[in-house]
Amino acid sequence: MFPMRKFLLSVSLVSSIAMNVSAADTTAIEAQLKTLLPNAPEAVITATPIEGFYQIQVGMTVVYMSRDGKYLLNGNLIELETRENLTDLAKSVARQSAMQKISESSMIVYPANGKQTHFITVFSDIDCPYCAKLHKEIPALNEAGITVRYLGYPRSGMGSPSYHKAVSVWCAKDSLKAMDSAMLGKPVENKVCVNPVRDHMMQAKYFEVNGTPNIILDNGDLLPGYVPAKELIKIIKE
Repeated sequence: MFPMRKFLLSVSLVSSIAMNVSAADTTAIEAQLKTLLPNAPEAVITATPIEGFYQIQVGMTVVYMSRDGKYLLNGNLIELETRENLTDLAKSVARQSAMQKISESSMIVYPANGKQTHFITVFSDIDCPYCAKLHKEIPALNEAGITVRYLGYPRSGMGSPSYHKAVSVWCAKDSLKAMDSAMLGKPVENKVCVNPVRDHMMQAKYFEVNGTPNIILDNGDLLPGYVPAKELIKIIKE
């Protein structure tokens, strides 16, 4: 069943109807959406290669609806000639756009050595073993010209020990050193300050993050889990 609740995850970031679709084409679709989701904002509606079918996108949720509003399709649209997944592409574009709205100053950043060729943004949990494993490989990523940017996502939630560790790391005088220490499992000095961790957790919901590490490439592609540095470098450079 189509997960309607996902349409409501990010009201503030939803765009208006795309300009390449006329209002007349989408009248029935808009009416159907208002019936299904009366309190939801307008979705981004764009034409697809299939005559009479339109892409509807809110946040990371992408579905398709017929022009007459009678049929809704929840699944991947794939162009067989090129094997390109058009649904994944739409989600990647949305992630890339949304990520650009998050200030890098709120992140903990490990810059590339020399010239930066790419960057990745990682939703990370200090108490996640695979996050610690990925953290150990940051030097290899940096050496390959890849900047690593952290967003805090303590999976156990607000007020949990993991949350307080994340806050302490973001509030540390040297947050990179504190993160390195925390990822090694060493005690984190308790610190409190105005910090972005709660905002990062809200952003994780928008990006539909449900585990850690979640790696978002600079082109918006999502890698949901740990990827060894050698393989990750290959994926990024491709």
